[in-house]
Amino acid sequence: MGISGGGSRPMLIAIHDFSPVFLRELSEIVERLYPLVGRQVSAAVVPCWHGISLGNSSNEYRRLLNVVEERLLHGWTHQSRFSYHPISLLTRQADEMRGLDRQSILQRIERGQAVFTDLTNQPASGFVPPAWQMPIRSTDLSLLRFVVRYGAIESCQDERRVRRLATWSWDWGRLGWLSRGGEILGKVQCLRHPTAIPCVVIHPIDLRRGYLPRAEQLIRKLLDCGYVPKTAAQLMSEGDEAP
Repeated sequence: MGISGGGSRPMLIAIHDFSPVFLRELSEIVERLYPLVGRQVSAAVVPCWHGISLGNSSNEYRRLLNVVEERLLHGWTHQSRFSYHPISLLTRQADEMRGLDRQSILQRIERGQAVFTDLTNQPASGFVPPAWQMPIRSTDLSLLRFVVRYGAIESCQDERRVRRLATWSWDWGRLGWLSRGGEILGKVQCLRHPTAIPCVVIHPIDLRRGYLPRAEQLIRKLLDCGYVPKTAAQLMSEGDEAP
């Protein structure tokens, strides 16, 4: 798998698209991860999934939010206004920030923060770009602490502060057969950058497509190799490396 002994090195486990519309899937994912890593999971929360606000979330959804250790902002609607770009077609228009200017991105983040703060009683310190698409620098988002991109966690205050990631993600949009390709990409990144932090990303659709067991298998492998689950905020607090 390209994973050697971790020696108490960190790893990051994240659940994306943490929205009430996926409550059934999220409940099962959290339930299955808890015996492995406890609360050490980061939830990428979408404040207004395709126009459905978190404002009237159920008690069960709020309970799930309190089970995980970290809650990150994951766009505003997770829906792009563009239809015919290749990335939009592949991801079912999940690339919300692609093609937007800095001001438009900031407006969406501010809207998301307002709903996020109302639900969790505190603003998000980190941001995960929907479909990993972010056309501006992380330092342009000075109101946030960090941005979790596909290959790194970047500080919003100091562009020199970055934690490299080797990301495994099985959701690559409408083409389910690309899921194995996402798994291979994680292995390749780990081989090319042995010091990179393994990042396991799980989406609700992974449960329906049957890939959650593969994510669990990878997490067990990492734990057996000595890796320790950390949140993105903890990783940014512990140290930095050159880009």
